[in-house]
Amino acid sequence: MSLFDTMKGVPLPTTEAERNEFVVSEVSHGFWEYHLSRRNNILRALCGAPTMPTAMPLSAWGSQVEEGLPRRPIYCEACARIAWPPAGEAAREARRPD
Repeated sequence: MSLFDTMKGVPLPTTEAERNEFVVSEVSHGFWEYHLSRRNNILRALCGAPTMPTAMPLSAWGSQVEEGLPRRPIYCEACARIAWPPAGEAAREARRPD
């Protein structure tokens, strides 16, 4: 299956808000290793890793799968920190002069 086949039925973002939405992506050199990307750059994670699209909703971020599978999913902590910085860090960024 090609990358273009996996994208069939996925609506293209039309507004700036849609283009900047976070989506779950999967590392391109393995499986069950998830990252966060922006919709306008689905092939690159927030942390810089090369990724490919998934159908996983953002609400499933961090969830673990049932027992019996050969491997547990891995969720990129660097992407999570970039997407959702800790409260203290976000406040420092807001106060920082440009």
